[in-house]
Amino acid sequence: PVVMIDAEDALAPTDAAASQGRLDAIDALSTPPGQAGSPSLRFFRPPGLALGTTAREVFSILWGLAERHGPAALPLDGVVIPKLDHPEEVDFVHEMLLEAERGLGIEEGSIRTAYLVESAACVDQLGEIAVRASDRLCALIFGLADYSADLGLPSIASDHLLADWARACMINAAAAIGVPAIDGMTLAYPVSDPTLGAEADRTRFLDRMALVYEDATRAQECGMQGKWVGHPAQLFAVLLAFDSAFTPEALEREAAKLDAYATAVDEAGSGVTVIEGVMSDRATDRHARVLLRRATAMGRFDTDRALQLGVIDASESDELVHGGSTDGGSGG
Repeated sequence: PVVMIDAEDALAPTDAAASQGRLDAIDALSTPPGQAGSPSLRFFRPPGLALGTTAREVFSILWGLAERHGPAALPLDGVVIPKLDHPEEVDFVHEMLLEAERGLGIEEGSIRTAYLVESAACVDQLGEIAVRASDRLCALIFGLADYSADLGLPSIASDHLLADWARACMINAAAAIGVPAIDGMTLAYPVSDPTLGAEADRTRFLDRMALVYEDATRAQECGMQGKWVGHPAQLFAVLLAFDSAFTPEALEREAAKLDAYATAVDEAGSGVTVIEGVMSDRATDRHARVLLRRATAMGRFDTDRALQLGVIDASESDELVHGGSTDGGSGG
């Protein structure tokens, strides 16, 4: 899981709000995340580059955290950069972070980046942006509201044809460089409406929980590896949707495919076989392995079993058992 402290859309555009926001961000990032053994990643989102305050906010947070914890123990895993439009802006972000790392005396490249995809220009150049950002990039994230505004769509609709097209572009670009594509949040929060009666308010809450579950299910089915949430109740629905894709029965079916294909290769000397009535070969074997790797990284499939099947190697198993799955968590 990732916790993002937002100094962009969540703050009023005033100097007073920005100043208080820095203090609040440093306090929040300094709070130990998650339970022992399953920490959350901690990210900070500064204002967009067009506002001219991105570097100021990032440097203020980094040096504020360094003063409190020391440069070697910065409680920050990366930054989420919003409103990105052009590949050249990636160069500015990388230069800014490199200057900060050198100034703090920390490992170069240790501050990771995630980019919000929320404009027509960004989607149009997404492949080049992703490649240019690849040495720091850990995720591409969909920003539906700004994307809808940029295109002049009549509403902010998660199931709009162009929204799904932008997601498809993201998923392809993210897969090309090996990072997760993350869906944006469902804006209809499951919060109370004081103008409604208790029963109507309960129905409204359940309808909105169903909506975020449906949005998360669609995101998962089209290949996204996570979804942002802005309300605690939404987290429950999103986790439930992604868990439903990794039921023990479904994972066992994928594992059985690996065993059956291995038998066909090793014992029959055949590269093609039929498993459960479906033509199976190296490509379908690879597909099953990808699903099981993802399930293992997310803690849904037994690490020892994954190692036995050859889905992960010994070093990855050791990281999962002893070091935690930070790469897998970034999609949560």
